[in-house]
Amino acid sequence: MNHKARIELILNELFTNPKTTSIPEVFSADYIAHTSQKDYVGLKIVSRWIKNLNGFLSDLKVIKLEFIYENQDIVVWKRTIKGKIKPSKNKKLTPGKTIKWEELVVSKFQSNLIKEEWITSEFLGALLPKGK
Repeated sequence: MNHKARIELILNELFTNPKTTSIPEVFSADYIAHTSQKDYVGLKIVSRWIKNLNGFLSDLKVIKLEFIYENQDIVVWKRTIKGKIKPSKNKKLTPGKTIKWEELVVSKFQSNLIKEEWITSEFLGALLPKGK
């Protein structure tokens, strides 16, 4: 299976079955996720990410997947995700409102497993009211 197919497989699995056991088949045991705020190490961050999204949003879907660049061990890609805000204690968020955001990901593979990723996300910006 090529790198693009692995990315498509795990995205489909995570968004249709958030309790998937397939994570170790796609991600290295010493996986590292780099974000603008923090670096995360280990497989638990993948399951925690989809669990947190599902706790906050319903009807989650990847509505667009675009592969930008690929070589032997690197894939640069962009996903567009959509979901509806669930009711919460935060009065600034409108339950039922649909939000859509993009995430740019650089995935580094080693032995056909995702070893490391650099991730930027517009998620928080999608939550803020326009013009603020």
